[in-house]
Amino acid sequence: MVKCMALKLRTTCFWDVDIKKLDREEDKFFIISRVLEYGTMEDVLNLISEYDSQEIAQVVRRSRIIGRPTANFWSLILDIPKSEIARCLAPTDFHHRL
Repeated sequence: MVKCMALKLRTTCFWDVDIKKLDREEDKFFIISRVLEYGTMEDVLNLISEYDSQEIAQVVRRSRIIGRPTANFWSLILDIPKSEIARCLAPTDFHHRL
C-alpha cells in the first residue's frame, strides 16, 4: 500500500484527517479534490507528478469538494467543457431545492 506521505503533500490540505492513513489509490478522489481546492502551487506540482491529467480531470468532472472558481480554472487548464463540470457548478445550498 502506497501511503499519501509519498506524495510529499503538506497537511494544510488535510486538516481534518490523518494524512498518514490516506492511501494514494483508495483515497485518490479525496486527495486530488483537496489539493486542487486548497493546495499551494508546490502541492499541485507534486499532485501532477503522481496522477495523470486524465485522473485529475475525472475528479474535476465529478467532485463536489471543489468550488466553482476551482472547477472553472481546472476546466480551462485541462480543456474540459463546462457541460462536463456541471456537478461542481451545481448550487451547494441543498435546503432550497425541491
